[in-house]
Amino acid sequence: MSKGNASQPCNGHRPAFTLVELLVVIAIIGILVGLLLPAVQAAREAARRMSCSNNIKQLGLASHNFESTFKKLPPGFTQDRIPAPSGAFQGHSVFYYLLPYIEQGNLYNRMDASVPLNNRATTATAALSDAGIPSLLCPSDQLPPSAIPFPSTGTATQFYGGTSYKANGGSRPIFATSSTNDGVFMCTGTASRRAASAPPGVEVRFRDITDGMSNTFLFGERSHVDRNFDTFTTANWNSGSTLAGWSRWYPAAGDNGLGNIMFGAFAPINYRIPWPHGGPGAPSSQSAWFTFQDMRLSTLGSMHVGGVNVSMCDGSVRFVTDSMPQAVFSQYCRRADGEVINDSQ
Repeated sequence: MSKGNASQPCNGHRPAFTLVELLVVIAIIGILVGLLLPAVQAAREAARRMSCSNNIKQLGLASHNFESTFKKLPPGFTQDRIPAPSGAFQGHSVFYYLLPYIEQGNLYNRMDASVPLNNRATTATAALSDAGIPSLLCPSDQLPPSAIPFPSTGTATQFYGGTSYKANGGSRPIFATSSTNDGVFMCTGTASRRAASAPPGVEVRFRDITDGMSNTFLFGERSHVDRNFDTFTTANWNSGSTLAGWSRWYPAAGDNGLGNIMFGAFAPINYRIPWPHGGPGAPSSQSAWFTFQDMRLSTLGSMHVGGVNVSMCDGSVRFVTDSMPQAVFSQYCRRADGEVINDSQ
């Protein structure tokens, strides 16, 4: 006669979890997820910040290779006018000149070196000014890898690739007639303009950076998230372009190229517009708004917590905190002011 297992329930069923036990397990899982999620997000942001740091490092190395070849750095922006009757502005950007040094030689060879206007993309598939270049995009910045339509409002007539990075234009690089030309990159060309008190734009040599290569910014990053800024676009006060649209690595035409590719110390790091259009304290006229537009377009900024990545003229990369005083920020932007920087950032 077979013997049964004395420990097996007589009905043949295993005991089920009670409702209380299930709720306890679910609560424990919820707590673990709550503890792990911030760590996962922090790890992802750390990876994005490292990728951004590498991108800006490559721009620094590209600039050194360019300077080694031509014994001077490229212009920040070239500005000329096409012949009458149009008389429109046109120009190349610093990123155009660096294309062969950031593994974009094929794109550089396809572009018209003599007539920048011919490089404008009127469709999103022209593979010229609309080209998306991954190394010019910070993973934390909210710019699309595809072509950005211009203008952002209304019917797009041109398309441009975006950049999260800008070149050091000194204490104030924009608007063109306010450019101080005391940075590393500046506007040159037959139609280039500057502040009345500023020297003409030149192509800088490393030996011209007398404040020291390790004490002068070369490139920095900028974020393209500012909802208040975009409310002024809706009011048609920003040349029809949202902040994301002010990110063209190759603004071939128009008079606003510097606003896309140059940064300076005209505003604190990570400055954002403090009010929406029509809100309390906001400027009531477009002419009064222009100063704030220039401040927002020229500042450094990022979506990283606490500061921004910058490359120095010596090729190194630093993370500069938001708390850097604007006066110190300005010293790092000027190439030859002769001032001693006292900064622990």
